[in-house]
Amino acid sequence: MTTGLPLLEVSDLVRHYALPREKLLGPRPTVKALNGVSFSLRPGRSLGIVGESGSGKSTIARLVMALDKPTSGTVKLLGRDLHALPKEELRAARRDVQMVFQDPYGSLDPRQTVARIVAEPLEALAETSRAEQRERAGESLAAVGLRASDLGKYPHEFSGGQRQRIAIARALITRPKLIVADEPVSALDVSVQAQVLNLMQDLQQQFGISYLLISHDLAVVNHLCDEVCVLHRGLVVERGTPQRLFAHAEHPYTQALLAAVPRAEPAARP
Repeated sequence: MTTGLPLLEVSDLVRHYALPREKLLGPRPTVKALNGVSFSLRPGRSLGIVGESGSGKSTIARLVMALDKPTSGTVKLLGRDLHALPKEELRAARRDVQMVFQDPYGSLDPRQTVARIVAEPLEALAETSRAEQRERAGESLAAVGLRASDLGKYPHEFSGGQRQRIAIARALITRPKLIVADEPVSALDVSVQAQVLNLMQDLQQQFGISYLLISHDLAVVNHLCDEVCVLHRGLVVERGTPQRLFAHAEHPYTQALLAAVPRAEPAARP
């Protein structure tokens, strides 16, 4: 069930990166990744951030996860400014926000068993015993369509789609209110992408999760998201429902993104 109160509130977010000097006594060049981004997300809803490579999408993901600090602006989760929290309070706040990364091959440690991988967030919180961690890891695997008997296996024993299910199970284990999904299906075969997206929808209905979906794929965003923010050069240039944006895009950049989507056309008969 959704409410009018925001779960996530991003206000005037700015992130500039200083690069190495090109000359010994010269100024340090600056990359302006974000230039004042604002948006909010209500509980149980999904918001897509779309844009081309270099538009600032992954920077937003890192700042929402408090893996990087903003130059200015705030990221509030449940009313708490994540970047103003003391270290211990921030660690506890991570229970409410987890992340699914793009590459299911690179985001899982090949030296660790599935049990250890999935239970890692609980181990970091240091609030549960090993026995409870394993039990909850089995529950998370079952929630994503895998078996508790898979706990003793290693990532190389699974397909790409199954590995991403393991990554989703790891994100689920703390029962977060928000999952940040950074290009969660772009590394998967097209035939598997829909399965993973449908799983994410089912989990949202079951657990009331909100998603912040980072993607360049408009079809993926249309499948999963209630709202879309179009990001261009570190700014939100347009926002609306997928249906409204895809049918009546107003900003030239959004129109260009839509025009670039490949469309299958039947071959002409000889």
